[in-house]
Amino acid sequence: MSLFKYLEYIDSKIDHIPIVLQCDSTIKYLRKYFIYGQLVSLSLIIVLFIISRLMSVEIFVEYSIVSILFLIVTLAFIFVLEKVKTLILLTKLGYELIVLYFVSKMGGLLTSGGLILTGLAPVLYSLIFQNYKWLISVFSVFMVSICVLFIFNDHLTGKEILSPQLNLTYFLIILLGITSYILLFAIYTQKILIKLEKKDTQRQKEINETKNRLFTNITHEFRTPLTVILGLADNLKSDLSDTISSKADIITKNGKQLLQLVDQLLDLSKIDSGNVSVNKIYGNIIPFLRYTFQLYEYYAQEKEFQFSFLSENQAYEVDFDPEKITAIISNLLSNAIKFTPSGGKIEMCVKRFENDLLIDVIDNGIGIAKENQDKIFDRFYQVNDTDVRGSLGTGIGLALTKELVNLLNGTITFVSVPGVETKFTLRLPISSPSNVRIADRRHSELVTFQREEDLNEDNTLETNEVNIKQRILIIEDNEDVISYLKSCYHCFYFIDFVTDGLKGFHKAIDTIPDIIISDIMMPGMDGFTLCKKLKDDIRTSHIPIILLTAKADIPSRIKGLEQGADAYIVKPFNQKELLVRINKLLELRRKLQYRYSNIEISDLPEDPSLKKEDFFYNTVTGLIYKNLNNEEYNVLALCQDMAMSKSQLYRKFKALTNMSAAKYIRKLRLQKAKQLLLSSSLNITEVSYEVGIKTLSTFSELFKEEYGQSPTEFVHKHKENYHNN
Repeated sequence: MSLFKYLEYIDSKIDHIPIVLQCDSTIKYLRKYFIYGQLVSLSLIIVLFIISRLMSVEIFVEYSIVSILFLIVTLAFIFVLEKVKTLILLTKLGYELIVLYFVSKMGGLLTSGGLILTGLAPVLYSLIFQNYKWLISVFSVFMVSICVLFIFNDHLTGKEILSPQLNLTYFLIILLGITSYILLFAIYTQKILIKLEKKDTQRQKEINETKNRLFTNITHEFRTPLTVILGLADNLKSDLSDTISSKADIITKNGKQLLQLVDQLLDLSKIDSGNVSVNKIYGNIIPFLRYTFQLYEYYAQEKEFQFSFLSENQAYEVDFDPEKITAIISNLLSNAIKFTPSGGKIEMCVKRFENDLLIDVIDNGIGIAKENQDKIFDRFYQVNDTDVRGSLGTGIGLALTKELVNLLNGTITFVSVPGVETKFTLRLPISSPSNVRIADRRHSELVTFQREEDLNEDNTLETNEVNIKQRILIIEDNEDVISYLKSCYHCFYFIDFVTDGLKGFHKAIDTIPDIIISDIMMPGMDGFTLCKKLKDDIRTSHIPIILLTAKADIPSRIKGLEQGADAYIVKPFNQKELLVRINKLLELRRKLQYRYSNIEISDLPEDPSLKKEDFFYNTVTGLIYKNLNNEEYNVLALCQDMAMSKSQLYRKFKALTNMSAAKYIRKLRLQKAKQLLLSSSLNITEVSYEVGIKTLSTFSELFKEEYGQSPTEFVHKHKENYHNN
């Protein structure tokens, strides 16, 4: 028992030895293993030294002193050197050479008291390398030493140093010593294996507990909404009262909870399998973040939160993945709402710090206890504190959030003081658009010309409106309907909403949405009046309008259509039907764009239903033709002549032609230039001035970009065709 206690004592002391260098767990294990082996070897050699001193055998006293000094020096180096494996290898090879030296000094293998057996210790010890080359190196040195000693045995002197009796005695002592070393090595190795087995058992136990906890919570999470859904479904079969609508709302709410759980599990599965890609767009992220934040205003109002969105700047142009940002922000806001008592405060703050965009979600809810803070991003982990947490959840949301943030090369951290404040900070790198490049200095004039017209209009306006989706304006005084419409279509469209008819009219004038969905009975202005005013206004006459109302009688339908509504849908409506109507109306608008794709005014066929659009298009085209030779006539001048703001003109003209006004102006200039080159005697420079492009190099670049050949090539080709004819 004393031997085992001695081993445990050494092992416990090694665990508390301070190491100067920082290192990973594998290196720490090698250091500990090396220290353990050196101490055991040192103990055995000290015993050999004492025996040799008592027996007055000077050669073994000398061997013991050299070995002890060598072990102490190498033991000291293990605490300060970084290359642990190399040190261990050199130590074992060095010890083999010490053994070889003393065996040869005592006359060879048979007269050295079995000292060669101590060379087995380094060979056995080299197993820890888990490297065949190093293991074979130590073994080879040992075997070569034996072979060399055997070959040169007759030439070695010193055979008389040990008497036959001492030779036999030391052979027995060394045999017992090396046997003890092997026993200690085996015991220590067994101890390590037992530790590893316990760790593996504990790990499996934790995995099983995690699985059990997951399935328990998943079952609980699924059971509650399923119970509600099935119970209400049974009631609806026999209940014909007015409560059907409210029960249907609850069914929808619980169904969405189940769908969210399933989606989160599927998202985690996709991330694990590596099937999730990052699809970034470049634009102003602030409207997108504000829109995502506003999706939760309804839930915040139910719990009477102070719910605010703050941004240091109203425009941060960045590359971002809308789908993943939505999932991240939604999870953070959902948690904030879930664990903040009624009347609490929730803020979302956006700012820039160096080359990162920082998004803070702050609440003054129950917070996260200190002992749980290092585990909240662990998958399927839940805080077992039912006294303060009304719903445990599944432990999926924050784990998924962490994975998505990593995909975007960002970081997420948090600080929580329970009951005071919890702040999650999302840090995303800011990168510029990959497709914006200036070719070289030869095109500087062309780039300048285009920047003033195209980049200022297209990039600023389109990115500010998150041009990945078309814009729907919902004018509805029922916030539940707004919330439902947003939940149905936010994946397909960018959605604005107002709860007042008059405000809706001004909102439509200001933003020029792609389509409008409006109720009829509203404060400020009813839907019929709103529809007529928008259709009569040249700025908004092109916008498709869907009247969505509970007034199902025929006279109301007829009145709505007479006021210019493009569709009349009665509540309750089918979300797929409404989606189809929206898509069809937008498809009709694309046909409208085809109508105006021919820029010849005289070619427009008459259509009474498009009288206002034809007038707008013809007015814009006429103003441009009138000022075609004026280099200073640009989009801003056109806006002044049309009495429209830049954004109004842009969205109106873009809706009709799928082309910006700046590009349209340039197209008309180049078309006029082409006509002049064909039908007049003006030279290229005069034509350039005539169409308002005063720099000849810029004119040539733009002409070639539009028609595939330079003005000179175009003129020569036209003359050749003329002579051939």
